Amino acid sequence: MSKKYTLDRIEEGQYVFLDYPDEINQVLISVSDVTESIKEGDIVEIHSDGKIIVLKEETEITHEKVNALLEKLKNKNR
Repeated sequence: MSKKYTLDRIEEGQYVFLDYPDEINQVLISVSDVTESIKEGDIVEIHSDGKIIVLKEETEITHEKVNALLEKLKNKNR
């Protein structure tokens, strides 16, 4: 079994993941326990065995949506 999360931040040696897409509940995992290369904003799948998989395509789509919204806001204020 697995569940999707967004890496919100790295704080005090721990990754802080938020439920995806609701981002209400959080999961803390020690940086030293993760071997995958992940960065803030990445959407990941965390399996019950602790394995973490970065969902690259989903992360890319989400980043594009966020960037489009930011551009729309910038253009609105001109």
